[in-house]
Amino acid sequence: MKLKQLAAGVAASTIMLAAGAASAATLSFQAGAGTPVAWGSDPYDSTCESGITSCYNPSGPAANLTEDLLTFDAGNPGPGLLLNDSARLKVTFLGKEAGATNLAFSLGGSVSNGDAIGSTYVTTVGAGILDFSFSSSLGTLASNDGTYNGTAAMGFSQLYDNGKTVYAFFDDSGAANDRDYDDMVVRISVVPLPAGGLLLLTALGGFAAVRRKKKAA
Repeated sequence: MKLKQLAAGVAASTIMLAAGAASAATLSFQAGAGTPVAWGSDPYDSTCESGITSCYNPSGPAANLTEDLLTFDAGNPGPGLLLNDSARLKVTFLGKEAGATNLAFSLGGSVSNGDAIGSTYVTTVGAGILDFSFSSSLGTLASNDGTYNGTAAMGFSQLYDNGKTVYAFFDDSGAANDRDYDDMVVRISVVPLPAGGLLLLTALGGFAAVRRKKKAA
């Protein structure tokens, strides 16, 4: 086999392996955990605390919540969201209804309800239960590992894009346990790993060095 053909074969294999790694990781829910909550069931409906904002719709402008959720709180603590393989995750702040400050979501970084809508960060995490939490200046905390302080709660939408995307809804229960799950909303997405360009360049560089050595011999 000619050196050039061998290099091309290794390059193609590298690209395919990188593509496979990029598509392997998916999100899922802990089997049997969580309480299903249907949109429209009191108090999870279109009612918001007056004078703050509209409720939030993850598929469009702030309007009404329309997602059926799988929910977790102190009475049903989870854990909730799982990742089956190491991956890069993108966290995007989508909206809020809460008047409380310092409400934050964290997973190797953070977004808060004081950030601009659409604020994001990307983090690389390992397989397993995702280590993130919502917290509020009201003194409440809801963690994906099943830790809860106060009456905080969280809910997840159905999984989208074959397990690549989920919406997380937080309820700080600051308004008489309203449980409308709109106090803060974020999107968690699996994003592709780097396309293997560095590995490819390294492989080709190695072949080039071998070729130069062969010519010099």
